[in-house]
Amino acid sequence: MALAFEWLQAHRWAALWFTLPIVLAVYLISAAITIRHSNQDPVASDQGAEMWLAATAQDDVFPQRTDGVRHPLWSWIARSVYTEDQAAFFARGKWLNTFLCVVFLAGLGLAVRWWLDPLATANLLLLSGLGVLLVRGTYFQPEPLYYVLFFLAIVLAWRILQGAPLWLYAAFGIICGLAFLSKPSLLPFLIVFGLAFCLRAFLALRSGDTEWRVPHNLAGIVLAFAILGVMLLPLALFSEKYFGSPLFNYTKYWMWMDDFMTEAWPFQDRYSGRVQLEQLPEAEKPSPSLYFQKHGLDDALTRLSSGTWEVFSRFFFPEAKLRWSAFFWRSPEKKWEQPLAHRGIYLMLLGGLCALLTAAAGSAFRQVLARPGNIAGLSFGVALGVIYLLLYGWYWPIGRGDRFMGSLWIPSVFALTWCAFELRRRAESKFGDVAYLTVHGVILISLAWQVVGILWRFSAGIYLVTRN
Repeated sequence: MALAFEWLQAHRWAALWFTLPIVLAVYLISAAITIRHSNQDPVASDQGAEMWLAATAQDDVFPQRTDGVRHPLWSWIARSVYTEDQAAFFARGKWLNTFLCVVFLAGLGLAVRWWLDPLATANLLLLSGLGVLLVRGTYFQPEPLYYVLFFLAIVLAWRILQGAPLWLYAAFGIICGLAFLSKPSLLPFLIVFGLAFCLRAFLALRSGDTEWRVPHNLAGIVLAFAILGVMLLPLALFSEKYFGSPLFNYTKYWMWMDDFMTEAWPFQDRYSGRVQLEQLPEAEKPSPSLYFQKHGLDDALTRLSSGTWEVFSRFFFPEAKLRWSAFFWRSPEKKWEQPLAHRGIYLMLLGGLCALLTAAAGSAFRQVLARPGNIAGLSFGVALGVIYLLLYGWYWPIGRGDRFMGSLWIPSVFALTWCAFELRRRAESKFGDVAYLTVHGVILISLAWQVVGILWRFSAGIYLVTRN
């Protein structure tokens, strides 16, 4: 097995030139068919609002235009393919998103080739593309752009917690600025990263860590947030002018409502701009205090627990009523909403592999884990997952579906794939090599079989019924 792994590592480039075109071809064919036959309502799932923002942003020099809910970067980019023909504009926007996804997958494959073996690379690309990007990339929505930028922000954040030059801090500020301009959902990330940074500084001061100098990193974080602030300035000025508050967003009110159609949407319609919002009495503003005037603690805990379970389970299994046997083959007469049946099983397999390799690595793993950078990085990753799980769980009555938690899919796949690779290297055992190659081999065979099922259904005229 060690020889097989060494052979794979030695032929990374050759394997990439073979697998990458296949992965991209499968993705493009699937996307083209899905664009043509699925998601045909341009008004559904916020797409009509995004198209309207793109049409009105034609003369904007910087991304700034918001309707109080959606941030401007995607619509500002989509204006480049604008046409008066709304059907054509709708299709162009979906193709623009698909092109973005293809570029990302190609770039990711080229980047990880320097470290990962061909099996892990192929699985990472297929799980990223078919697991979340294929469906989301065939919508006129900012999610694909946000997913990519969110993933890059996490990678840079991890690198900063290990120790980084100033230019990486600048890159972090730019990526965070672009991600925040894509969706306001980045705010919890920034808060969690700030706490992780403080933890890293504390650990550095306590241990006398000379590899992570606090003054240098403080200067870097100031630089990053200064860049972020400058990038958000046009949006802040626009929000102040039209909604009376910099970076205003209706979701801060929606969070404390119980239903979208009967509460959240009528509230936005009633208070649609600065003039109307200024007339809103302070005592009537949706807030935690107003929520608990109407609800007991039991209601809040029930909402949080049930919503958290919904977003957690749908993150792993978006098609809730799908039989377990569909992981091997779907019934052709059934509707299907996701390219990969029971996609969460792949995360479980990668997680199980990491657990096995952790046991095989033994003390070598514990020594690496005890490093201050890894303590802060692991705390950052766990806290990030928990905070988004709880926030999206609480928000479930207002915004349903799996596209919100979808931002965590690529980082989760990447983290588990990368962790397994590093643990196998440190384990240096025959058992580790056998477990690694076996699990990745099983995943790749299963993904290949699911791809056969996808293409067979498309050829038979059975198309994805995409949602949200």
